[in-house]
Amino acid sequence: MKTFQKFLLIIFMVSAPVMIFGQENGKNLNTVKFATSIDCDACVNTIMSNLPKEKGVKDVKCDLKTKEVTVTYQQDKTDPELVQRNIEKLGYTAKPVKEEVKPEKK
Repeated sequence: MKTFQKFLLIIFMVSAPVMIFGQENGKNLNTVKFATSIDCDACVNTIMSNLPKEKGVKDVKCDLKTKEVTVTYQQDKTDPELVQRNIEKLGYTAKPVKEEVKPEKK
């Protein structure tokens, strides 16, 4: 019986942080897209290796073809202006791109 209780305690101790922190990951996430001056794979590598290290940045995607950088971030830890400044600190221009609203198909 004591072995079973220890087993349950271990399961609880391992799963509790996962449940607590796993729920926070989906909260307060927002995405912003920037038109940038990237023009080669080295530019993409610079952004992809530096921008994710910034506080609150959860995901970064670079599209060399369109020269756009899409950033998913936590709203309570950073904002689009700070993300833009971080891109500019790396030596690239960054202008926010407004997302076009696509009409619904009937």
